[in-house]
Amino acid sequence: MKKIGILVKKEMTEILRDKKTLIMMLVMPMILYPAMLIGVSFGVTMLMESQTQESQIVGYSLENEAYMEPIKALYEKEKEELESEIAFQGADQSNEEAVRQEADVWVSFTEKEGNIQIQVDYTSTNMDSNYAEDTMQELAELYRDEIMARNLEKKGLTEDFLYPVVYESVDSVSESESVGMYYGGTIGMVLISMIMLGAFYPAVDVTTGEKERGTLETLLTLPVTNFQMIMSKFIAVSIVACVTATVSLLAIGGSVLFLMLGVPEDMTSEVTQFPLETILSSIPVLLFALIATALFVTALSMCFCVFAKSSKEANNYMTPIMLVIMILSMVGMIPTIELNYTYAIIPIVNVSLLIKQVLSQHLDLSLALITVGVNLGYSVLTIWILAKMYDSEDIMFSDGFRSFRLFQKRSDIKKGTIPATGDVVICLVVVFMLIVYIGSIFSARDVFVGTIVTQLIILTTPLLLTWYMKTDKKELFSLKAPKRYMIPASAFLYIGCFLLELVVVYGLTKVFPQSTENLNMAFEELMNHSFLAVVFVVAVMPAIGEELLFRGLTFGSLNSKYKAVWAILVSSLVFGLYHGSVVKLLPTSMLGACFAYIVYKGGSIYITMSLHFLNNFISVVSMKKPELIENVLPVLVKEELSSIELVAMTTIGAIALVAGILLMNNKKNVKVENKVLTE
Repeated sequence: MKKIGILVKKEMTEILRDKKTLIMMLVMPMILYPAMLIGVSFGVTMLMESQTQESQIVGYSLENEAYMEPIKALYEKEKEELESEIAFQGADQSNEEAVRQEADVWVSFTEKEGNIQIQVDYTSTNMDSNYAEDTMQELAELYRDEIMARNLEKKGLTEDFLYPVVYESVDSVSESESVGMYYGGTIGMVLISMIMLGAFYPAVDVTTGEKERGTLETLLTLPVTNFQMIMSKFIAVSIVACVTATVSLLAIGGSVLFLMLGVPEDMTSEVTQFPLETILSSIPVLLFALIATALFVTALSMCFCVFAKSSKEANNYMTPIMLVIMILSMVGMIPTIELNYTYAIIPIVNVSLLIKQVLSQHLDLSLALITVGVNLGYSVLTIWILAKMYDSEDIMFSDGFRSFRLFQKRSDIKKGTIPATGDVVICLVVVFMLIVYIGSIFSARDVFVGTIVTQLIILTTPLLLTWYMKTDKKELFSLKAPKRYMIPASAFLYIGCFLLELVVVYGLTKVFPQSTENLNMAFEELMNHSFLAVVFVVAVMPAIGEELLFRGLTFGSLNSKYKAVWAILVSSLVFGLYHGSVVKLLPTSMLGACFAYIVYKGGSIYITMSLHFLNNFISVVSMKKPELIENVLPVLVKEELSSIELVAMTTIGAIALVAGILLMNNKKNVKVENKVLTE
């Protein structure tokens, strides 16, 4: 800890030398929030006052003076209640055109079958014209009510005759709660954005800056461990991000208090509806949540900046991350979304929703604790990943953008080149974008055709990439005959993973019932086709295309650069994310990790293609022919599982999983296989 303290002091000294960091940490929050809340509040108020203080001109023809007189009288009577001040200007044939040009609105009258029709010509893009039109609408309604009251009186009736049903609604939410719900999402987005900006510049400085200054190699020779070095950098950047969060929170709270206590009531806006006790009591909760967010954003920023060799590259790497964080922070602005146990586990989103919940005076302490705990957990996980990155020389001294070999001319690429990490990322992004922009178009018209198009995109994109890069497809995609002992070992491993996956899926369907229902509805549309057609599209095509993309290109490329554990984890996570469902993310990632491990140990993708086909084939049969599955694997079609069944599945799955791993790592099997190959 003493060494870390010395390193933190060194990092803070370097960070604080950068004026941009000081501006983002202190100056921006202290200027931005007062400018947003106080400045905008005053500006809008003064603008509205200046608009209403000016008289808007209402023009009309003197021929309609008899119709206009009652309206003029109503205006003089209700003048104090109306927001706009208007001046009536009549015109005859000699100056009608000039008055029309000068007037903000022009009023004309026609009488048809005893009814008076009032037409107001206005310009919607002109603010004065809008104000005048609103005022005339109010006056016309008052005039209508007055005539209606006189007509009823003549017949000896009251207004109750016209309105036999009276509707009244009472809002159970106070005005301050409503304002908190309305503005909470916006405030959360701004706070998270400021934290992100506060962490970005120092994160670039302590990672990429070391490379640019040429001090990274010197730093690695110091008598400190990589963990001590990365922790000191993380702590230094976190301090800056946490200070930014604290200053931002105090600045926004101070601005609201100023509007509430130091400004006349007629000069304030809706933001001042927050009760003072709500603001003061929410500061500790918000502070803990924002600090946890600052830690997570800091670690995430450093993870991406460590790949860059220059500040320019770091900016390019961080731009999409900043956009993602911005989009996630904007979820709190959606009125229909509120913090619950599902959203509480999603980073950034949970904090944005928590801020809205606190300001709307509906704080759930258990959800707040989960939000803070989850963000701290993500921070620890990201720090651990960051520490592992600093242990990898391939990452620390990577070529930055030069690792994107895809941008080289094909004639300059050597035969047998393995796609770099950047090439894999580009390929995955291209596949995703093609699925979104092309696959979704076909799916909107026909889900079956859309699925075929999506699978063709997944299949052809990695093949085109490897063709362009002259990659040895047999080596990268592991297109080799499987070792004999790997077949039973893979079977045990898959059975274990499959049973554990069923347990996880069952639990997730209880937590996310709506997502499960949407997923089932999508599959039901596919099941309207013949059995063989569905098997081909849902089982055969994914078994080939998805295996080539995720276990071939993604895992194969990563495994050639980094440790196998990272290649397995990353490729399986990407595999889960590509299925685009909260319910399928974890189970699919588990299956992806199982398949990647089989390819890693066996060196053949044919086994995972077969198991992928079998896995999807079982799903098709369970939906198309549930009576067959019910006799063999009833747990696949049962809606409710007992505790005994869940425990049995977990136990058997764990045993099969361990058995498969032991068989794969049995040295005797490896020796026998090598002997057979030698002979």
